[in-house]
Amino acid sequence: MNRRNLTALACGAALVLAACGSDGSDPAVTAAPADVIVIAGPWARTSPLMATAGAVYMTVTSATNDALIGAAVDASIARTAEIHETRMVEDGSMTGDTAMTGDTAMTGDTAMTGDTAAPVMEMVPVASLTLPAGTPVALEPGGYHIMLLDLPTALELGQTFTVTLRFENAGTREVTVTVADEAP
Repeated sequence: MNRRNLTALACGAALVLAACGSDGSDPAVTAAPADVIVIAGPWARTSPLMATAGAVYMTVTSATNDALIGAAVDASIARTAEIHETRMVEDGSMTGDTAMTGDTAMTGDTAMTGDTAAPVMEMVPVASLTLPAGTPVALEPGGYHIMLLDLPTALELGQTFTVTLRFENAGTREVTVTVADEAP
């Protein structure tokens, strides 16, 4: 192969590689196309004035197999946003961050021990929420939800704020949430 052909081949290969290259954006911070992820009915429940936690609910449908792997809100809304699941614990023993030990006393004559006989509900963080292709997945009271921790102020009726959802494959999606007393 002569020098001219070798140069032409090298230039052609460089052009092909450049066309296939990345645009420099990080897929973890790109917005999900509207037709890949569909969000319906986003809302957050109003919170009492002294509450330090709140929850966001919605229905998420992905056109492809994916997973919700994180959530974030502005610090003026909450210090932390996490994916949580509410679980029923039949034997009354609580696990995870919600467990209370015998040393945890409440006001009055009542103490929670974590070994009660009655079923209890607990909310636990989950690393991800599987989104099967084409199947609506509900984030709802008593189930999966986005937990807002360390609220600086109460969530008030009619207030709106943005939640950024992070997906394993689809990148991110910003969702406007309205605070309400019940689901829309």
